[in-house]
Amino acid sequence: MESIYELSESIPVQTTAPESIAVLMAGLRAAGYIPRNEGESVSVREGSNFSLRIWGTMLPWGRKSIPIGMTVTLKETTTGTEAVVHAYDRLGWYLDAKTNPVLKEESQRKMAVLVELARKILST
Repeated sequence: MESIYELSESIPVQTTAPESIAVLMAGLRAAGYIPRNEGESVSVREGSNFSLRIWGTMLPWGRKSIPIGMTVTLKETTTGTEAVVHAYDRLGWYLDAKTNPVLKEESQRKMAVLVELARKILST
């Protein structure tokens, strides 16, 4: 399944990769997410394709349930640790995914919130 909307960013981190993973996992749990540790990366998902398809984007419940995900991969470099944050939609096939302005704006807003949350957690 290919994403339509994506947002990526690199964040320099002051701690080692294992320490950063532990901090990120704890921070995401505290924010109400269920993070998954996948070796050198941490991922989270939110939203539901089912709810979006039932409610659509014109109702608040549909907009709230737009499915997105984020993967943070931590890499050790010669200058320290780098976190590569990649947020993406998990829409799958959706008739007007590319032409629906509400879907685009809400997807991008939710992805920006997740990226900012990761930046905030990894900066402390």
